[in-house]
Amino acid sequence: MNTAQLGVRIPSNLNERLSAFISQTGMSKTEVVINALASYMGCSSEISLTERMTSLEAKMAMLETLSREVD
Repeated sequence: MNTAQLGVRIPSNLNERLSAFISQTGMSKTEVVINALASYMGCSSEISLTERMTSLEAKMAMLETLSREVD
C-alpha cells in the first residue's frame, strides 16, 4: 500500500483518550487514525483485510477488558 504522511494537532483531552485506547487495544496511533477516518468517510472496505482483522482483534480485546471491569 502506498502511504502518505499526515501531521495533525488534536486537543489534549482527545490525545489522552487516544493514548488510553491504544494502551487498552495494543493498536498503534496510525491504525486507530486510519480506521477512524475510513469509518467516518464510509470507505472501511478499502482498508486491507489484514488491517481490518487487526482492528477487530484489538476491539475485541478492549471489549473483553471492559467486560471484566464491569463484572
